[in-house]
Amino acid sequence: MMNFCTLYDSNYISKGLALYLSIAKYTDDFTMYVMAMDRKCQEMLKAIAFKHVVVECIEDIDDPKLAGAKGNRSRAEFCWTCGSYTTDYFLHKYELPDITYLDSDLMFFCSPQVVFDELKTSNASVGLAPHFSKNPLFGRYCVQYVYFRNDKDGAGCLKWWKDECLKWCYSRVEDGKYGDQKYLDYFAEKFCHVHDIENRGVGIAYWNMDYHRFADGKVFYKGQEWPQVFFHYSGFNVKVEGSVMCFRHTMYITPNIRKTFIEPYAELMKEVFNKFLNTPISSVVITPLNRCNYTAKIVTHYLNKFLPIEWCIEQVMKVKYKENHKPYSERG
Repeated sequence: MMNFCTLYDSNYISKGLALYLSIAKYTDDFTMYVMAMDRKCQEMLKAIAFKHVVVECIEDIDDPKLAGAKGNRSRAEFCWTCGSYTTDYFLHKYELPDITYLDSDLMFFCSPQVVFDELKTSNASVGLAPHFSKNPLFGRYCVQYVYFRNDKDGAGCLKWWKDECLKWCYSRVEDGKYGDQKYLDYFAEKFCHVHDIENRGVGIAYWNMDYHRFADGKVFYKGQEWPQVFFHYSGFNVKVEGSVMCFRHTMYITPNIRKTFIEPYAELMKEVFNKFLNTPISSVVITPLNRCNYTAKIVTHYLNKFLPIEWCIEQVMKVKYKENHKPYSERG
């Protein structure tokens, strides 16, 4: 039995449902523990009543430390804080042998079992998904897929992460921290049996997709190949305008990436709105969020093959996030 947990609110529920459906397509042997971030989301999930979903609401958790964190953080920062908190909560409340936190904006393209096979082979108490990026400014690992076994190292590591996020979890780079994410860089220093997931199909996203080749359900990198496990749709905005689902993005997407990952996700989201959210969708439009920005990223994509563009961007980002960045709030 694979045990997953995630969190989202009623504004993000379409992505959460898509995540569930993408896993259910490939396996029946899992449970998805969902922490609804508002009461409306909880009610919607209970009405849909997916077979493998256990839903609870963050509003039912009475913890002064969590309430204190909510009072001094933006909406996004509070959600980041709750990732480790709810993972720890579900692990212990339901006495699970292990649990894997998933970001809700993922789509699986094969059974997650391939990742669990790797973790079992390595005898992992903790499993981390690297960014697989050349310039991981916000941490070596991405909080998108984080595995914990319910043993001394796994449970201990999860508790440490939860406690640290309750103390500090903000959208800025500070003292070796960034949100809930850079804490993952210290796991292996503090705990044993921490495994870096080697499968490069785990966490394909805009920050690493240009380094790989994709064909026939496989990821190719430096002569090796792995199954395409999931794509992380960070940077994608989905809105419904009338009966049209507008699927906007912030990066340059090659035709192969669009066909392999973007169009299947758009179709899955269309199914979610039609079948589960009572929102008829007649067509899907996939467009850049900002055409000027999109053009700049096309130029950057090709110049980077000949010039150290990524290095220059990294230096700019370091200055931005150390000196000028302010915490943000999401709408809704």
